[in-house]
Amino acid sequence: MIASEPTRTTVKRLKKAGFTRTDGKGSHATYRCPHGRVPVTVPDGHREISPGVLRKILKAIEDCQANCPK
Repeated sequence: MIASEPTRTTVKRLKKAGFTRTDGKGSHATYRCPHGRVPVTVPDGHREISPGVLRKILKAIEDCQANCPK
């Protein structure tokens, strides 16, 4: 089972994987993989990322690393 995580830690994970912030509205920010294929929305106005959202973000990072051209 996956635990919740601070938003800062999640954003650091995305940046380390090469994702860049592209857009945002309100308390959410959108990040895209370096190839522009995998978008991820992060609720950055919150202190913690819930386990379900974190699971989707980690899956997006894996999808980018597996399916995007190198």
